[in-house]
Amino acid sequence: MLCIRSIGKYLHSVRHYRQMLLMALSALVLGACVPSPVVPPAPTAVPELLPDATSTVWPTSTWAPLPTSTWTPMPTSTSTPQPTSSPLPTSTPLLPTQPGTVVESSVAKQESLSLDKLDSVLGAYLPPQTCPTSQYPVDVYRIQFRTRDRGGTEVLVQADLRFPKVETETEFPLFVYGSGTTGIANECATLKEYLAGRKWGNYRAHLSAYATQGYITAIANWQGFDDPNQTHPYFVAELEGYVMLDLTRAIYDFFSHPPSEDVLARPADAVFFGGYSQGGHGAFAGDVMAPRYAPELNIVGVVGHAIAPDVEGLMCDSPLYAPYIVQAYRAYYGEQVIDPQDLFQERWMATFERDVTMCIDDALGYYPNTHESMYTPRFREALQNDQLAVEFPAFKAMLDRNYAGREVNPATPALILHGEADPIVRLRTVEPFVRRLCEENKSVIYRVYPGVNHFTIRQNSHLDSLAWMADRLAGNAPASDCGLLAQP
Repeated sequence: MLCIRSIGKYLHSVRHYRQMLLMALSALVLGACVPSPVVPPAPTAVPELLPDATSTVWPTSTWAPLPTSTWTPMPTSTSTPQPTSSPLPTSTPLLPTQPGTVVESSVAKQESLSLDKLDSVLGAYLPPQTCPTSQYPVDVYRIQFRTRDRGGTEVLVQADLRFPKVETETEFPLFVYGSGTTGIANECATLKEYLAGRKWGNYRAHLSAYATQGYITAIANWQGFDDPNQTHPYFVAELEGYVMLDLTRAIYDFFSHPPSEDVLARPADAVFFGGYSQGGHGAFAGDVMAPRYAPELNIVGVVGHAIAPDVEGLMCDSPLYAPYIVQAYRAYYGEQVIDPQDLFQERWMATFERDVTMCIDDALGYYPNTHESMYTPRFREALQNDQLAVEFPAFKAMLDRNYAGREVNPATPALILHGEADPIVRLRTVEPFVRRLCEENKSVIYRVYPGVNHFTIRQNSHLDSLAWMADRLAGNAPASDCGLLAQP
């Protein structure tokens, strides 16, 4: 991606000083990367649109699209065409295994959250203006399920399910969610966050906030985190897609044989994919792969919170994530794809193998977030001047292969929510992706929140996310901002 191609509640917790340091460092990111124009705010959805204690099970509303008439259209005249190379490979025949099934004897109850406990947990996570009253107590179970790697070999992955605790059998829609970057080493596995007291994404609170409003939610470790002999294949779209789709299948398998008589929630035939940052990349990967890999699943919408759709764009926007990308692609695609010494300055190479195993909360305060401090002059110039295909062709090919807009599934509408003050994934990286979705006739609602950053977009957009999902479940025709975004 051409680095300069786009001319055109509050923090969840200030307890983590590294996030504050990151925001300060990010202001120093390459001056040549011109920020995109600010998009005026969208009003927040009102709480009364959400289900209350007497509402029907599926969230329903008369929600109308948030006003778009005062938006400033995204620039289109100078945009650079996005990678549209050949489709991801069609799934090869599986070896004898059952992807998407729960591993026998792996089911374990983690916790039960009463309404009072939920109010406490969510009150500490959501701003008061986006924190609706909890509707259902929530039970949490950990499972292990079967998925596959690129060769069709069985891989076992852990996941957490959260769902409403009810007195009679009741169907609820699914919200299957992908986590943002936590690191690539085993100790950085997403599901270790809460018990280890780490500050990665607060997924316990985030997904409980949807479960209490009437959703069966699930989040898994990405592949590699549960295998002591591997590191996580970071930003490999195909593997993310397998996890999202097989996790969804595993939810249906779990509820087909409930582990306890008091588990009375049941999964409806309606699935939302969602994800935060890297997890948004994974959600769209699953959306694209679903028609050929899991056609039985009824995916009714995709939600991207602070989505990182373009791996090359992330290397431009936030160089501190580049060591994870380089190490993961070198391990997954082969040593010939990229040599870290070609990308990173000498001062980072002596301890590179050790440093790259740090989890994200440690990496945020360790690596600088500027091109000049991280990259070699050769790589920096190639990145800034759209010359990666010339200087690093094998690496560029893998970056393009994992672009989230490489293939588009037009059948499922999308909601993309981003902070205007996001220092990790800039608007200049998100907006070409939105245009790409629109070009392929996908219905897209795109919202930019002034003053909101990467770490607080999920909290600030919570009611808008719920309202959009309720509208999808109500069967209304999907609204889209694509007509406006296409205006010159």
